Amino acid sequence: MALTNRIRSFVSLAILAGLALGFLATDEARAEEDPSALLQKAMRQRVIINTDPHTGRTVAAFHCRRAPEGCDRRLLEFAHYLTDAGQKTGLDPWLLAAMAFKESGFNPFAMGSLGELGILQLHPNNPRSRSVRFLHDEWYRKRFRREVWSCQREVVDRAAQLLAKSVELCGGNLKDALGAYNTGRCGGNVVYSKRILGERKLLRETVGLESALDAPGKRT
Repeated sequence: MALTNRIRSFVSLAILAGLALGFLATDEARAEEDPSALLQKAMRQRVIINTDPHTGRTVAAFHCRRAPEGCDRRLLEFAHYLTDAGQKTGLDPWLLAAMAFKESGFNPFAMGSLGELGILQLHPNNPRSRSVRFLHDEWYRKRFRREVWSCQREVVDRAAQLLAKSVELCGGNLKDALGAYNTGRCGGNVVYSKRILGERKLLRETVGLESALDAPGKRT
């Protein structure tokens, strides 16, 4: 009887261990399929402006901590948009996230010195951005100011399309394409390109990923 109970206990433990391994494998597979959660984690680290030395509590940038839906929820939504846009265009979402951080600090309502808007700072006068309602309709921007998505999917999608087109026009040279995104001509702003690539590396290092890919910017 005692031996039978031991066998049953052993079998039960084996089953539980198998289930645990199965759940771990599933989580890893999901992480590979959708990097949004990891991307959001890196983005969250980059918006931290202060850390309490006694409690370890972090303070995010004002625009993020005052987001109606919460900083984490907003950044996760943006991470989904960046990931989706990367999948559609073949661009690295980490590169798009680096651009968004350098352009706006992930603030959807940031406005550039020349009137650029959105987390990727599109210019309203750019002919290729005329269909992006967020850029041209102030009422629309105010209406969705308190929504989780803050109308940024259309901004991210168009910015990714513009960068992908720049990569094509610049012969596949990512540095030149980043310069074209910023100035309108291939290789137009070397400093900008270096800053974006440096930020991409920092984002990935923040969550323990490799600092370089075989083909930076474009997926292989």
